[in-house]
Amino acid sequence: MITSYQFIKFKEEAFVDFHRKLSEMNTISCFDFEDGVIDFKKNDTNRYKSDYRKKVIDLLIKYKTRTLKSFLSFRINEYGTNRYFDDLQTLEVIKDVKLNSIFLSKCNSPEVLENFLKDTKDFRFDEVIPIMESNDALTNLEEISKFKHPKFRNISFGHNDYNLNCNIFPFIHQDNPRYWSWIQKFQKICEKEKLGFINSPYLNLNHSENFKLLLKNMSNYFKDWGQITLNTQQSELCHRFSISAPVKTEERNQNNEINVKEYAEKIVHLFEKYNPEGKGYTIMPDTKEFICPQEYIAAKRFLYE
Repeated sequence: MITSYQFIKFKEEAFVDFHRKLSEMNTISCFDFEDGVIDFKKNDTNRYKSDYRKKVIDLLIKYKTRTLKSFLSFRINEYGTNRYFDDLQTLEVIKDVKLNSIFLSKCNSPEVLENFLKDTKDFRFDEVIPIMESNDALTNLEEISKFKHPKFRNISFGHNDYNLNCNIFPFIHQDNPRYWSWIQKFQKICEKEKLGFINSPYLNLNHSENFKLLLKNMSNYFKDWGQITLNTQQSELCHRFSISAPVKTEERNQNNEINVKEYAEKIVHLFEKYNPEGKGYTIMPDTKEFICPQEYIAAKRFLYE
């Protein structure tokens, strides 16, 4: 079985119905305090994050009694940063609302997990999900996975931040065989320590067959697992997925035989063209493909540093 964790765009209209629909598809609604609001142009990320937190919390308080049957989750900023403590203060306001989970960004050690659980001992949530997003995290993966706590049952992979941290460009996505060597490492350790695994998002929203191929490949490594999704269509595909169903596509590696400089220029151009305010992810209206802010940063680093 696949559990979806849908990182949602903020929307007020039909708030209750939207989240109830997701819960009916075994999908957990994830509010993103980390990547959801980033301002590259004005360097005013703190204000945007603060505004976003307030809007989300106001809606949850307003509709609290009607959304309690929904599965709710939050991704919060890196442990120990100012934004991390801002996130905890925000969650304090709704601590009487039971959450499914809290995703802990950029978790690099078991000590971080232990300290986080101490900081949140009075909060109501079922589990903490540490996200592996750096070279240090994968180096310490076995040590992290050995940490024991009733609220630590799953581990997640953030491949975009991992690419950026390791200075990889172009990014290695799920259509690259090297991605699956990373998955093999997770599978080996998760199986040994009896942990679940939540896979990194697939950015191409318009290629349903390729997404189903991803699900099929993941099911070869894990029986019951989670998939981060970026829209309701992906969550529906997870909910309806059957490993026996045929997939009408072939695996491909987009990074073969490309001009890296031209590719970097394209990433920067498209990100800025379709995201003039410089906030968070960019989605191309024609292809429905996401450009993540991490690859935009990596492209600019490649071109100008």
